[in-house]
Amino acid sequence: MSCEEELAELKEQVTCALCNMLFKEPVTLACGHTACKECVARLVVDTAGRVTCPTCSAECTPVDALDNELAAKMVETLRKILELSEDDNERCQKHNLPHTAFCLDDMRLLCGKMVDEHKDCRIIPIKEAAERFKEKLQQTLEYLETQAKENAGRNEQMNLIDLKNQGDTVREKIQIAFDTLRKFLEKEEKAISTEVEVQEEQYLQQLENSTTQTGCMPVTLSHLIADIKKKLPQEDVPLLKNIGTIFDRSGNLVNKPKELPLDLSQGGFNVPLQYAVWKRMFKHIKPVPTLLTLDPKTANSHLILSRDGTEVRVGDKQDDIPDNPERFSRWLSVLGSEGFMSGKHCWEVEVWDSTVWQVGVAKSSVPRKRGFAPFHWQESRKFFTPEPQAGVWALALQDGDYSALTSPPIELRLKVRLRKLGVYLDYSAGLVSFYDAEDVSHLYTFTDTFTEEIMPYFYIAHKGDSLKLITLGI
Repeated sequence: MSCEEELAELKEQVTCALCNMLFKEPVTLACGHTACKECVARLVVDTAGRVTCPTCSAECTPVDALDNELAAKMVETLRKILELSEDDNERCQKHNLPHTAFCLDDMRLLCGKMVDEHKDCRIIPIKEAAERFKEKLQQTLEYLETQAKENAGRNEQMNLIDLKNQGDTVREKIQIAFDTLRKFLEKEEKAISTEVEVQEEQYLQQLENSTTQTGCMPVTLSHLIADIKKKLPQEDVPLLKNIGTIFDRSGNLVNKPKELPLDLSQGGFNVPLQYAVWKRMFKHIKPVPTLLTLDPKTANSHLILSRDGTEVRVGDKQDDIPDNPERFSRWLSVLGSEGFMSGKHCWEVEVWDSTVWQVGVAKSSVPRKRGFAPFHWQESRKFFTPEPQAGVWALALQDGDYSALTSPPIELRLKVRLRKLGVYLDYSAGLVSFYDAEDVSHLYTFTDTFTEEIMPYFYIAHKGDSLKLITLGI
């Protein structure tokens, strides 16, 4: 037996069967088996005052347990040989219990009691968590080492110059975008104000024409009533003098002037003004959201598309679908019906409660028939891996984690669960950006050089999940 095997056997002999850690203040029960003193104290005691040995299930009385000094010395010796410290046997500080699991949501170790407190979280065994994060650390290390090589020879001054140039470029883009909107709004305001003035002038002209038709001197009821009251007490001859004028004036009042639409607010301006302007402004937005549909000729035979081609879900395999060259036959993907060779384009996708998905863009020559290893890169050379080198620029959700499918993938720590994902493609600039479509917050941006047609790309894996293209209604 080798030295390593002997040490492993010794470590097994001084490991507590209850907490799976090296003995801490070991005590031996009447049956002869040893455990940590604190672990024994937490065993359930029956009505007869006995506990069950975790190793042989014998019934023992805990008060009869004896301190095992030999086991304690063996643990101390083993620690010295392996150069272990007390921290290596670390326990939960809150409950003083050994860690038994890991919470992926809170990124922390959990003891048995804390596992119960995290019922709604994603809990995995410590060993599985260690292997998982060891792989991620290795991928991150490789990525950082690559970045370090690319940055070799660059001094701090060059970085500052690059940063300043980038800032100037971004500010210029922002200024151009807002200047365009301001000019449009100013033009709209001037046009609407001019329209109001024209309408006002038309109404004034109609009013003047009406006044001319009914007489130059305005006739009011108060004046006419006063004149009639003066006439009534007069003698016959004075009363009849100019009596016709009285009745002419009375007739003008009885025959009311023509009613005119003098209330401008009840005319063509009685509409939700901001909404009307926004609808017209939509034509000036660049890029305008692209109206996409999914290409049924590329859809894997397990994918079911809606009649309007805007939604995809996973179903049973459809045997009557031909395995044409464009179709993805080995992985559950579909492309958009329209590709792009230039310009700026954006679209949005409802991901909702789907548990496994990838959304982004892919070059038109992306492999369709090779095997697919979406998240296990150990044997990636045997499979097609969705990454920029293979012609895919996408964001993904897997095991509750969001990531950008770089090589290696970069985990995205989002504060909220994504419900709607936005994709923005600037072909000439080589940019593919992703944003949360509900608050338009930036998530991640790929930079590359495009030399062929770029297609919208979708991957979905679980039955019951779906992806739906959003049509922006105006």
